[in-house]
Amino acid sequence: MALHILTSLSGSPGVTSTAMTWGQISDRPTLIIEADPAGGSPMLCIGWGGTHPHNRSILDLAVHPPGEYVERIWELAIPLPGRERQAWLVPTVGLAAQMRSLMSVFGPLGEALARISRDSHVDVLVDLGRLGAAGASTQLWQHADTVLLFTDTTLQALNTLAVGAPAVVDELDAIGARHRLAVVPVLGDDKGASNRPYGVREIAGITDGVPVLPGVARDAKAAGSRTWGRRGRYPLSVKRLIASVDQHAREAHDVLGIQGAPA
Repeated sequence: MALHILTSLSGSPGVTSTAMTWGQISDRPTLIIEADPAGGSPMLCIGWGGTHPHNRSILDLAVHPPGEYVERIWELAIPLPGRERQAWLVPTVGLAAQMRSLMSVFGPLGEALARISRDSHVDVLVDLGRLGAAGASTQLWQHADTVLLFTDTTLQALNTLAVGAPAVVDELDAIGARHRLAVVPVLGDDKGASNRPYGVREIAGITDGVPVLPGVARDAKAAGSRTWGRRGRYPLSVKRLIASVDQHAREAHDVLGIQGAPA
């Protein structure tokens, strides 16, 4: 299985809802690590309708030695509704200020998550939220199979992508992992005619060779649902994304010469 980092350069392009839907509809066991530095755990709100107490988070790892992280992560993991033995969530911190206490955690956390994906045959998704706020992205990227950079498809969002993506590429180049990066557009015209939804081919023209995956459909109602039906435009687009990410991970492993490509 594989470790995937989901992040963005601008706010609210669908990272969290995609991660939750991925965990619900995937055919494989899936562990979601919510590491959004904004805090507050929107995943608990989406998944449990606000009924589950925010009584645990990745901050709890800070009081344990790194050698115990694998065991402690599973102790913190909450089974997702409807997939109790197939998908789990470890929530993010309650407050953004608490992220400062996690700077020493992200390195060994990445190593522990890679071990979980490899040894327990689980896909691990890390929702890193908006890039740059946590200050720990590179520590996690060193252990990831893919880094998925989500973007909205309006002109403003794509300008942010064009300006910010080269810095992401440079950071991944520094650790020899550029080929792990891919862009995931959130497609659709739901934001109105004044915000043109640019397509995959147009987006690929500004990514300087970084692959652009098929993307996910924009559907605010379905993305915020706790039923996660497997039919409909939105869940089917997430299903296609999972297949595309699997292929991207295999190709990245081939380029980087890594043995044992993700299943």
